[in-house]
Amino acid sequence: MKTLALACLLLSAAALAQTNAANALADAGVGDAAAAAAAASAPTGAAPATPNAPQPKKIDPKIFDQALNDYFQGRPKDAAPKLFDYTENLPSTDENYAWAQFFLAKSLIELNLRHAGAVYLARIARERSNPAVLPKALEELQKLTDLPHDEVMIDEQVFGALDLGFLPEEVAGYAHYQQGLVDLRVGNERWATTHFAKLPETSPEASRAKYAMLVTRLRSAKRDLPKEMIDQFFELGKDEKLTQDARNDAMLAVARLRYEQAEYKGALEAYDLVKLPALDPGRATLYLEEAWTRYQLGQVHAAMGILTTLDAPSFREEFLPDKYLLKALIYRDLCHYLPAKRAAKELTRKYADSLEAVREREELSKDQRLLRAASARGTTKRARKFLESVELEGEQLGRYAGTFGERMFGYMTRLYDLARAESQRVYDQRLAESVRVEADKLLRAAEQVRLMEYEVGLKLYERVKRGSKLVALLEEEKLADNQVAFKFVNEYWNDELRDYRFSLKSRCIEETAQ
Repeated sequence: MKTLALACLLLSAAALAQTNAANALADAGVGDAAAAAAAASAPTGAAPATPNAPQPKKIDPKIFDQALNDYFQGRPKDAAPKLFDYTENLPSTDENYAWAQFFLAKSLIELNLRHAGAVYLARIARERSNPAVLPKALEELQKLTDLPHDEVMIDEQVFGALDLGFLPEEVAGYAHYQQGLVDLRVGNERWATTHFAKLPETSPEASRAKYAMLVTRLRSAKRDLPKEMIDQFFELGKDEKLTQDARNDAMLAVARLRYEQAEYKGALEAYDLVKLPALDPGRATLYLEEAWTRYQLGQVHAAMGILTTLDAPSFREEFLPDKYLLKALIYRDLCHYLPAKRAAKELTRKYADSLEAVREREELSKDQRLLRAASARGTTKRARKFLESVELEGEQLGRYAGTFGERMFGYMTRLYDLARAESQRVYDQRLAESVRVEADKLLRAAEQVRLMEYEVGLKLYERVKRGSKLVALLEEEKLADNQVAFKFVNEYWNDELRDYRFSLKSRCIEETAQ
């Protein structure tokens, strides 16, 4: 017990020194977690089988004290193999067994082997052999959810299956939130509401739960959305308990819902409230949606300016087939038929390979444009990031081959091999669905562009006649003394991306012309 008391004392000192190191929960994937389909994959963190494993060897129990000394002296690389030997050669009934697992996990995390550390923390949560260690292991697992992690092992199998009666308030709140998400995924909103009702109103999880519930109800809502739902999204967009990314997602939801209800001015106001970091080039989808909104308001010069922004180097690899459709529409409305035809052809030219792959029923994930688009958002993006992190950690494992010893290094190698194979399977599964969604988006845009090209082709050979559509010109405000305008020479500056304007005169005849 003296050893255990020393471990508790050292752990408390380390926790006090690292109090300011914990970050707020990342909310980048809140909306996606609520809208995602149920993950039916097997745990990637399961301990790998070790056929023909050597028999346990006798070790001195003092090795635990030596390992603790190494860890708190800032030598996790020396502590890890000692703690591994301790956990592998002593029974789980040993009084220091769970503590050895915990400090082994902490050592691995500090060595940037986060997934291996998460496996040991999850094992503590499943075995529950020491009530004093369990809350601390859950706190460390909660911190790991800020980074790419095994969502099945941590979110579902640990937090989603915990007995909540004995947990401290902070960890219990996160567990209630995760169990509520699991209920939402299977369509049981009543049970999810029961979990979410137990969250403190001042906690970040309460705000994230509101967002998850709103997204779920939005999916099942009918055509006429209640105004209260938009107002609730708007309030979440100003909730300081959420991260800036989560607030931006809520405000984007407001803008999109208002756009669907033809409240274009309100949508534009919501887009303006999306806050981006200073000098950040921004989101290409945000700019494109804003361009469509300005087009609907008749602000064609501003819309064309935003489309010019999307030609910047920062966005050239973005998958935005609708960009060319909008450009062709603006040119057509202003009776610039040749530029409209060129804009329409630009889509089929740029995405010719992708369109050919779709028509020939080839493997869509082999097309690089569709692959990048499908991997850039939602659950597929999270699966890709976790796969990349596992592969990177697996490569870094090699530097510890000599330090860990043959047995521990072999175990870690098998663990990462299994994790890589399972995370690749999950990523491929999610990618197959996402790539079909992006292919459908491309096909719809290509079909609309073909219709546009046909219509413009007819216009080219028609005589302009009475009754042609008039697109009113916007009167540009005169520049003030402190303003200067420069001719655009294909030079982009991040702080100017949202302010470009495109001067284009209408060639249409007024409807009232005699």
